Amino acid sequence: LIGALIGWFTNYLAIKMIFRPQKPIRIYPFTFKLQGLVPKRKGEIAKTLGEIIERELVSWEELLEEIVNGDAGEHLIQLLAFQAKEAVVKSLPSITPASLKTVIANLVESTIFKKAPHLLEQFAEQSIDDFNEHINLAKMIENKINQMDWKELEDLVIEVAFKELKHIEVLGGVIGFLIGLFQLLLGYFFG
Repeated sequence: LIGALIGWFTNYLAIKMIFRPQKPIRIYPFTFKLQGLVPKRKGEIAKTLGEIIERELVSWEELLEEIVNGDAGEHLIQLLAFQAKEAVVKSLPSITPASLKTVIANLVESTIFKKAPHLLEQFAEQSIDDFNEHINLAKMIENKINQMDWKELEDLVIEVAFKELKHIEVLGGVIGFLIGLFQLLLGYFFG
């Protein structure tokens, strides 16, 4: 039981030390400074995470592909058509008959529905290089992480990996228990 307690506690402490202490603490009489992994290397973690997300998970090509061919593109076209129709009606002179305004607005709307998918696709193809050159996803993610305070970052990691971290704690207790049992058996048979 003591082994189980020690195993659980050391894993619990190791998990806490990923985030704490936030500021370096000098351990006297040594020159060793103790600081949590995340606070100590937050900038490096943010940079690496941004690069990995941009390289492996999300690219401008994939985002634009989703906009062009997914539900987002369809919704965008509907929104554009509605707003264009409203803008045409408002921009026509007030002396224009209502029936003519309706015909013109419907013509604009139907033209947008017909032409917009192709235009959206053209826009995506032509803008990928510009997006890649001028909008750095990795840097955006890095900046967002760096703007988070350490507590927000700790909460985010714990939210994502709560079950796994608890399993590590419990596994430490189980391994400690087994080691303690093994030591007990060694002491019994050879002591």
